[in-house]
Amino acid sequence: MLSETQRKILSAIQEARENIALIQSWSSGQGIIALKSDRKTRYAIERAFMMIDAVIRDIPSPLLVNYQIPANRIAGFRNVLAHTYEDILDERVLLTIREDLPALDLALARMRADIG
Repeated sequence: MLSETQRKILSAIQEARENIALIQSWSSGQGIIALKSDRKTRYAIERAFMMIDAVIRDIPSPLLVNYQIPANRIAGFRNVLAHTYEDILDERVLLTIREDLPALDLALARMRADIG
């Protein structure tokens, strides 16, 4: 039987992974020019990144550290997205999608498997 804390963590993991999948789906095949010109998709991607940060906060810090999930970097990226829309480098967003999200998803999947 799972505890309330475990259920909350599992829910956060699921929500984060769903948002990762959405970002990857929306950005699939998109280059920098396409991303810049498609405001609707760009906005959706940014909102999904913000949701990942919001739900990651429901996972205890020691667990995040154990699975090498950089909560501070995730929060920092969320802050950049939320407060400096005009200054966001599209290259940074695409790099984060291509390089950082797969690693985050893998870490969350391992955490999910270990919790049960």
